[in-house]
Amino acid sequence: MNRLVMAEEIRSRVPSLVDSRKEHWKRLEKLRREFVSDYPISKIPKLSLAEYVIGKGATSRSFCYRLERETDELERILGATAFKFGIYYGKTKKDRSEKYRFVSRWGSTREKAFAEVKQAIVNLLSAAKKGDIEDIDKIPLSRMFKGKLLYLYNPEEFAPIYSMQHLQHFLSNLDLRGPFSCGTEMQQALMKYRATWPLLKRQPSVLYMQFLYDVFHYPPGKAQSETPSVSAPLLDEALKGAQFISKMPSSPAKTNQVHGNQGTTDFAGRDSQRRRIGDRGEAIVLALEKERLNRAGKRGLAARVDQVSNKDASAGFDILSFDEDGNKRRIEVKATCDATLARGFYISNNELEKSATLENYYLYIVFSAMSKRPRVLPMRKPSLRTGAFVVQPIVYRVTLP
Repeated sequence: MNRLVMAEEIRSRVPSLVDSRKEHWKRLEKLRREFVSDYPISKIPKLSLAEYVIGKGATSRSFCYRLERETDELERILGATAFKFGIYYGKTKKDRSEKYRFVSRWGSTREKAFAEVKQAIVNLLSAAKKGDIEDIDKIPLSRMFKGKLLYLYNPEEFAPIYSMQHLQHFLSNLDLRGPFSCGTEMQQALMKYRATWPLLKRQPSVLYMQFLYDVFHYPPGKAQSETPSVSAPLLDEALKGAQFISKMPSSPAKTNQVHGNQGTTDFAGRDSQRRRIGDRGEAIVLALEKERLNRAGKRGLAARVDQVSNKDASAGFDILSFDEDGNKRRIEVKATCDATLARGFYISNNELEKSATLENYYLYIVFSAMSKRPRVLPMRKPSLRTGAFVVQPIVYRVTLP
């Protein structure tokens, strides 16, 4: 997401989230602190089986029960079977008798399995303290279980989001670059992004989590999401398949088909999707320009490539790059989900004027921008008012006399 737009989202949403739910955030932080206080790392190896397992009811208030149920508001890990804890007490679909059950990879007996699970938890939390992501990734605890433990004990380092689908959704919408080899790195990346915004950093991690859901909603296909999201791969995946092209893709023949009214248009949702597609296009061009200059041996110039749209909405272009001789290249980015320009693109009056007056101006059109194989067509000093393009005024500003 463009940082100017994100700044406005933070200004408009965070104060109301803070003021309207002050006691809620305090209560959740108290829940987290109580759990960590009751289960310091030194105590975990000493836990008895009964003190650890879920399945014996709320009165037991075991380690796993509190982790899954009592701290549910600190992002839930319900949904997967209790096998995610390594060992539990209860039934299966095929065997309705209640007894201790464990995952065989942890050991041949429940005692051995339980000892291995506890050691894995200790190893996880110790590795997190040292910041050893490689060791964290090797520990064979389930993803959701591991993610929640990391957050509870290290709330400033790991985001309280544990589902890979949700982590990928937010990283994709923020256009954060990896590469990300595991969910742990994704949790960290979201928190590093939070640290770049003082107002967000001052608030609890769970408020940040709520903010992300409010801005980007749930991943596409989730019932909780009232507003559809534009689906896109992680930025690194898109960049692996991205490439420059030298000519405009041919568009299908035009038809005179008239579409009837399909119902009320969600203008806010449509504008949000356009911004999202535009943000992805700019992220792709920014990365490709740096790569182009690096390949030409111009590392100093590559380091100076800048996303101007993050700072100045009136500049009339999005990316400041360079020719190989050091001459400034001013790039306006237009992106589309389509493989062709059949549906055209939108341009502001300021952008249109600057296209004719800016020195060494380029238009980069990003096709299939939300796919794993985006194509980028650079056009130097295109004539937008004449020639290959048809410019139509479709929006007017109306004021009172």
